[in-house]
Amino acid sequence: MTKYLTLDTERCTGCRICESTCAITTEGVLNRAKSRIHIYRKDVLILNQLFCDQCDEHLCIDVCPTGAISLKNCQVRIDRSLCDGCGKCARACNKIFLTPEEHFALMCIQCGACVKTCPENALEIKEKECLK
Repeated sequence: MTKYLTLDTERCTGCRICESTCAITTEGVLNRAKSRIHIYRKDVLILNQLFCDQCDEHLCIDVCPTGAISLKNCQVRIDRSLCDGCGKCARACNKIFLTPEEHFALMCIQCGACVKTCPENALEIKEKECLK
């Protein structure tokens, strides 16, 4: 099974605690620019969420010239040691981000830390059939 993150936009208030939690959990710093999840308001009533949802298209894998992005145990993953920070994956998919200074790609790894800290219970890790 493939794990993926979902957001209930009806519950989300846009507090962005998930972003801070993600950055602290995965990068060890309180810096939202290093988060693997981004929530922002398009306007007062509309939230936009960006995080890897383990889609079936795999555009990020297809465009990665170094092989840093691949399927591992049914999950799309980035091998930081192979990533050269070219940004082709982030241009192909707006759910992958480049770090501001290290210049390598970041994507949600479905760790669930943000789910645990969301005060509105708007985030959930779900499962679907394994990606091919």
